[in-house]
Amino acid sequence: MTFNEAELAALDSGVARFGDLFRLEVDPVARLWLGAGDLDVGTNVYDTAGGIYKGLGQIGPIPEFDAMINGAASRIEVVLSGVSGQIAEVAQGDDTDQIKNKRAAFGFVLFGDDLQPLGSAHWYAHYRADVLSSGSEPVLEPTGVPVRWIKLSCGSQLTRRRRPARSYFSDKDQQARFPGDLFCSLTPRYVTGFNKPWPVLV
Repeated sequence: MTFNEAELAALDSGVARFGDLFRLEVDPVARLWLGAGDLDVGTNVYDTAGGIYKGLGQIGPIPEFDAMINGAASRIEVVLSGVSGQIAEVAQGDDTDQIKNKRAAFGFVLFGDDLQPLGSAHWYAHYRADVLSSGSEPVLEPTGVPVRWIKLSCGSQLTRRRRPARSYFSDKDQQARFPGDLFCSLTPRYVTGFNKPWPVLV
């Protein structure tokens, strides 16, 4: 992680202003930040052509991240509460399969006194999206309104190393692992249950 002189000066001042970033590599790419309005963070290792991050306001703290050093692989859960019923339904639909194993990154940008970015985005945690779920908080008052939430569970490449997910040598699974790879593109031509007879030697 490299900082420019303006960023280093802001860090040394003791009153650095951060903007938390979240990026999910789906189609189209989901770019969010914990602030108001749109944020242009410029080009970076993920957004080589630049990208605009949509502001979500202050939605709560970013979860803690663990460095895996002789320990267990980490898993985090990111929760967004106060969503509409329509968004909660999306989190329960078939579209949730589209985020499986997609790259999820967490980063930050440093702001100056004028609340403008001092440099590009810095990425410090890299995960793979796993499960998207939704629910609602229990309503305790008769006139209470349910507060719906969606939760994204992310893990590292080693999170499920002892219990690997079932996968096949199908074109769909291979595209999920390595987009654009043609290794399994002809597997639908194989005949299921076909046994080739052993040659008879006379």
